Amino acid sequence: MNSMNPINSRNTRNSINSINAFKMRKYLLFVVIGLVLSFAGFTSTSTAGPDDGFTKEDRERLIRLETTVSVGFKQIDKRFEQIDKRFEFIQNLMIGMIGVFGGLCGVFVGLLLWDRKTFKEKAKEEAIKEIEEQRLKPLEDAIKEFAEVEPRLHEILKKFHIL
Repeated sequence: MNSMNPINSRNTRNSINSINAFKMRKYLLFVVIGLVLSFAGFTSTSTAGPDDGFTKEDRERLIRLETTVSVGFKQIDKRFEQIDKRFEFIQNLMIGMIGVFGGLCGVFVGLLLWDRKTFKEKAKEEAIKEIEEQRLKPLEDAIKEFAEVEPRLHEILKKFHIL
């Protein structure tokens, strides 16, 4: 420990001294602020008697000011009530609009489903009719013609009431 570098030990002592000096300044600042505040507290307390510096005119002004302020607050309260009523109306209007929009969406979806069902049925009927007319009729004619030549096929077609 004796072989410590003298430069490092000097730097360490200086930093410790500067930290202690900073703490001392901080405490001194708190003491000064406390004294100033306590002095300000002692000087601001008034021990005035009945003659506290207000004249009759000052008291009348304060009364007028108080009535004016109370009237102003009443007007502000009325205005807030009006604004509350408007917000309530707007809220009810929005709820109504959302209800109407939801109803229209429901009707639209119902219409789509109904239209799809009827379109599907019509398309099915048309497809069956087209297959019967264009595909099955010529095939049936060909089988009947072949049945005239083939007696066994002729019997089968008679059995199923096709001839």
